[in-house]
Amino acid sequence: MTMTLVASIGKQPFVEVAFQFFELAVSLCPESCFQQLLEEGCSGRKALELELEKEIISHPELDLEVEPRFLMKSISRNQLYDQSALELKIKLVIVSKTVIAYLDLFDGDFAEAFFKFRWTLQFLHESRRIPSVFNLPIAVSLDYERSLSLLCAKSLIKGFGGLQASKAKIASEFKVDRLDIFEGLLANILDCTEPSILTCGDELDQFMMDEMFTVLGQIEKCIAFLKGPLCEVEDFGISKSYAIRPQRSHIDGMIRKFILASTFKLSGDPTYVRCFDKILEGIILYGGIHLCIIAFFLELKRFHQAEFVLSRSTQQPARIVKSSYAALAEELTEDWDKMEAFNAGSKYLQCPQVLMKASGNGLIMVNTLYEESDKEHNHEITLLLSAAKLKAKRKIYGKPQTHQQFSKAQWQKGVSWVRFWENCYLDNKGDMPCELGKLLHDIYDPSFSSQ
Repeated sequence: MTMTLVASIGKQPFVEVAFQFFELAVSLCPESCFQQLLEEGCSGRKALELELEKEIISHPELDLEVEPRFLMKSISRNQLYDQSALELKIKLVIVSKTVIAYLDLFDGDFAEAFFKFRWTLQFLHESRRIPSVFNLPIAVSLDYERSLSLLCAKSLIKGFGGLQASKAKIASEFKVDRLDIFEGLLANILDCTEPSILTCGDELDQFMMDEMFTVLGQIEKCIAFLKGPLCEVEDFGISKSYAIRPQRSHIDGMIRKFILASTFKLSGDPTYVRCFDKILEGIILYGGIHLCIIAFFLELKRFHQAEFVLSRSTQQPARIVKSSYAALAEELTEDWDKMEAFNAGSKYLQCPQVLMKASGNGLIMVNTLYEESDKEHNHEITLLLSAAKLKAKRKIYGKPQTHQQFSKAQWQKGVSWVRFWENCYLDNKGDMPCELGKLLHDIYDPSFSSQ
């Protein structure tokens, strides 16, 4: 497809070439698909950039650096252009700015890509204020707007270092409120999404749904941390450090979005493992979830990992990088497996609370957690950290959960994720393999859920 695009550069009007590029970008094709066209120094990229520059110079009235509102106002003045000329100019602005933004995204200049995709979205909204553009698909399509919002969100996540970007860097270089923007993008993507799009007609539809829910899961995670309280952690009064306790409602949203993404993935997709790592990460960050729920999703990950390895039996094995959360999930379930052999009651044990260090570098396993108060400074909650991780684990593992109501609520939450995965799998993939059905049967065991 990109080779066809390369061949058309210089032979077709630029607006048509740029629109072909635009359609590839909003279909959320992997960036690797653009390698032959956009790799630095290649002839296709040079030709594209040259045609783009010529087009911009030939339209001095289309200043892509001014505020979208001012640009739209200047080109939509009464009787300045006829209907077809106005529509062509709006289309040219949208596709040109998208090409420029995507070039930044491809080059790894994520912050610039974010600002340019956001500019394009703002221009779309401004253009819709003009009654005559309602016949222009590129300006009114919710599908296009959703994809541009996803590209904007992806750029924001990468451009600001995810959660690791320091507040000083954000303040000095970018001057944006990440929380407001993430919440706005999340709302916009959902507003542009009709339930009917979840019914996929082909593999491209599945890929786009996978990509959409993956980005939505990342957005939910970012919001959870940006809204989460900063907690002071004490090590028996010897030293203090700070950690972030993510907001649970958005962690729940993160888990569900990644579950949905996992059920849209195509067979042999190498990102299966990464997707289940994100699900496990969310479950651990939620805190207090029963270890058998973690073990269930860990087994799903292993099932798909084995499928992937089998599908690549004649190819170069893929390098799989294990996240710190996935490593912790495996460590917890390994300990749980050992104890279950000697103590039947161990199957009801819950995961400890896990927080992320404020620096973004490392996890903290918490021994005791005091909930937020109703006081004015309710973000200042105190956490008591055991002197040694092993001691904390022994204390959690060594006696049954004392807060029965909390335990029941966490069990119900964990099972709700399992049921959600089951329903999504049946809807999006169809019949379930026997191995996965057995895992479900064990979770739904009445003697288990009655505890």
